[in-house]
Amino acid sequence: PKTALTQRNMFSGAGAAAPKEDDEGKLAEMEQMAKAMGMSIDEYQLGMNARMRMEEDINGLRLTAGDENVKVERDGNSPPQHLVITVTEEGKSIGKEALETKLVEILKDASEQSKKGREAAQGNMMQYIGEQMKGMGGPQ
Repeated sequence: PKTALTQRNMFSGAGAAAPKEDDEGKLAEMEQMAKAMGMSIDEYQLGMNARMRMEEDINGLRLTAGDENVKVERDGNSPPQHLVITVTEEGKSIGKEALETKLVEILKDASEQSKKGREAAQGNMMQYIGEQMKGMGGPQ
């Protein structure tokens, strides 16, 4: 019955990954995917929700590198979806070659920060899954 399904999903960690009560097609599709992966529907929904949370964390990262004259701001995605490069008149005054060299260094630094941010988001996702699995009676 739908009531039991709704009750079960309320605290399953599925969140946004939970199918709506009236979306039987979506539920059947999720059950197929879960079965193909050797998971219960609750475990599958937890994994989907954890992935969505991680993606939001990565999208929300704002990493900066450089200085007040030449600066890069980016998100945690690779390649970035948010990338802002700021070069002031003073930054331009160092010359084309020096500016190109500086930009390459700054972009590398921002990319390295982004990688660390993604790794942290993945760690947070694994911690979240572990905490939710304990609540579901999964491995401790």
